[in-house]
Order: sequence, then C-alpha cells, then structure tokens
Amino acid sequence: MILVTGGCRSGKSAFAEELVMQDGKGPWLYIATAQVTDPEMEERVRKHSERRGDAWETYEGFKGLGEVLSGKEMAGFKGILLDSVTTMVTNLLFDFIGDVDWEDFNFEQVDYGKALDNIMKAFEALCRGAAGLPLVMVTDEIGLGVVPETCLGRNFRDILGTVNQYLAAVSDSVYMVISGIPVQIKGERGK
Repeated sequence: MILVTGGCRSGKSAFAEELVMQDGKGPWLYIATAQVTDPEMEERVRKHSERRGDAWETYEGFKGLGEVLSGKEMAGFKGILLDSVTTMVTNLLFDFIGDVDWEDFNFEQVDYGKALDNIMKAFEALCRGAAGLPLVMVTDEIGLGVVPETCLGRNFRDILGTVNQYLAAVSDSVYMVISGIPVQIKGERGK
C-alpha cells in the first residue's frame, strides 16, 4: 500500500494516478469516495474523470470497502486508487451523526470518541481487504494550519490525523506532495 498526502490542490491526486499507472498497463480501478451534492462538486468529479480517461474503471462508495477490496475481481487490477481518505472520513463521520437538522444541530453533543472507533474499524477492514493489492490512497494533511474554530472542525482534524497516522504506519511507502513536487517520506526510494 502507498499513502499520498499533502495540502489542497498540491497535485496529490495527479501524482497518485501516475503511481498507479507506472507500469503502463491496466486495468486500473478508481475508488471514488465523494458524494456529489452540488454543481461545483459535480464539476470537480467530471474534471478528475476526464483527466483519468477511459482506461480506468470506477467504483463509487465509501462504506464496506474492506469487503469490496477482498473480492476476487480485485486481483485483476494492476493498480487501485482510493481518492480520497479525507472524503471517506467526512462521509463516515456524517453517517455516524445520522440524519439531523443540520441548521440547528449542536455538534458538541456528538460522541467523537465513538465516531473515531467506528471510522478506525472501517479503515482497519479496508487495509485487511487490501492486503497484497496494489492500492494507492490519497489523503489531505490538514494539521499544518490554525486550530479550527468549531467543535466539528477540531474533532474532524483530530480524527483525520489519527486515520492518517494509522494508514502511514501500515503503508509500505508514503509520499507528501508539496506544490506539485512529491517527496517520499517512508519506504524504499521509487517504491
């Protein structure tokens, strides 16, 4: 497994796609964890899809990925890209919170410890399911800025940071992309 991290618009997704396609021969699988909720997000998804082209198959979803990755058909892919861990964590957190009135909801009442436990179980299952697969995961490094103003923001930052630490620990290689330049911070060079 390979983890690619970096800031927003740092070039991490494009670099991760290059890693997946480095042998030049597909088939490749793109695991899209985003949910299209508005026209702007729809445009982002379209641009990512257009950049990848027709050589990629796409799986859309963020739940039960351990089970998906352990399926027999996964062995046929020369590379698998999960983009992104950050969006997956967001979706799992909001699934945990449930269907509430977002306008009036008090985020201080969420049991973030229990949310983290549920989210970590999902990523542990994902990693078990991905054992032996050529999986590249993209995440965001969001802990380099100021402390978020809101309870939700602070807890999300902490949850994603914990997930990122776990994924970095179990990955063979870790890259950080800064201003379009990938820097390998774990693993043998070039792997």
